[in-house]
Amino acid sequence: MKLIKGTDAQAVDRGFVGDVRVDASVCYDFVVSLRALHNPRTFTRSRRWTSEQLERLGDEHTEAARFLFQGFDTALGYGAIRLIADLPLGAGPRDLIDAVAALPAADLAMLMLDDGEADAQRLAAYREVLDGAPKRAATAVAGLLPGWAARCRRVLREPDVVQAELVAVLGSYLDRVFAEQADDLTVLLDEAAGAARAMLDVVPAPTVIEQLTGGYTLGEDLDLRSVTLAPSVFAHPYMSARVDQAARAALVVYGVPSAFFDGYDPVPIRQDLVTALKAMSDPNRLALLRMLAERPMYAAELAAQLRLGQPTVHHHVHRLRAAGLVRQERDRVGTRYSLRAEATAELIRSIEDWIFGSTDRRS
Repeated sequence: MKLIKGTDAQAVDRGFVGDVRVDASVCYDFVVSLRALHNPRTFTRSRRWTSEQLERLGDEHTEAARFLFQGFDTALGYGAIRLIADLPLGAGPRDLIDAVAALPAADLAMLMLDDGEADAQRLAAYREVLDGAPKRAATAVAGLLPGWAARCRRVLREPDVVQAELVAVLGSYLDRVFAEQADDLTVLLDEAAGAARAMLDVVPAPTVIEQLTGGYTLGEDLDLRSVTLAPSVFAHPYMSARVDQAARAALVVYGVPSAFFDGYDPVPIRQDLVTALKAMSDPNRLALLRMLAERPMYAAELAAQLRLGQPTVHHHVHRLRAAGLVRQERDRVGTRYSLRAEATAELIRSIEDWIFGSTDRRS
């Protein structure tokens, strides 16, 4: 999907005030591509790429990788991405693997278990288990969805084993697939990072973050000192964020449009329109858009009014934000959503233009 760059006037100059840096390390796509590989129903743009690469990976890789990387916001292996910012300048995937192997297993487990939604109380419970109270693992995961809870329990009880599995999966994937694609990705990421830095030179940081991510903002009450923006070819049209309130830092990985997958899926159609239409083809999402058109709302409010569980609401708004229709703001209260009115109107005009416009503009 090509992100819609329109932003509402009310969003300008809102949110985070602090240092922003852009990190074009290919290591981010090294990790994100494993998520794409094992979540083809979510990462549809890379689906044909996925089918080709899975044939090159053995069954022993696939079983462990599914445990670590299946799930979008709940992918355990994605925790490794938090180590990239501390790698030396110019470090590559092999350096990341070494860093994963060298980290104390309990510390790596904490990175894996922090899915971006875990609150301070749950994270403290995880730490207690890892610091020597394994019998409290069941209590620590109470209230989580069953599948995610089972994965978390295993990480809490066998952090050393899971760490070894992650190192093996990363190494196998690098050798069999990613190494030969890293150079092409590096070129695309450098271009995207250059464009982001140019934007930061002339546009307020909150507006740049919102435009690059398709609607994600950071609330002022988070009192962040720094934000790292990391472009990713494989994340497109999505983004993900991890906020470390103790360190007053945030990592935002945002998807960038590219022609990388054209050779695998050369479909002459605008992917942004396909993504948006799929996002809106659900009655709950249409109702959600209508509600947000009236006023911004927190996830708990949406869940109560729609009579849905919060995980289901998160799934719906995630799809709508990926289509550029919804703004997501993280603050100390939680996650607040609002409609990107101008972007939504522009999308509707684009659909009309696609259907009724001249054929030479439909690609």
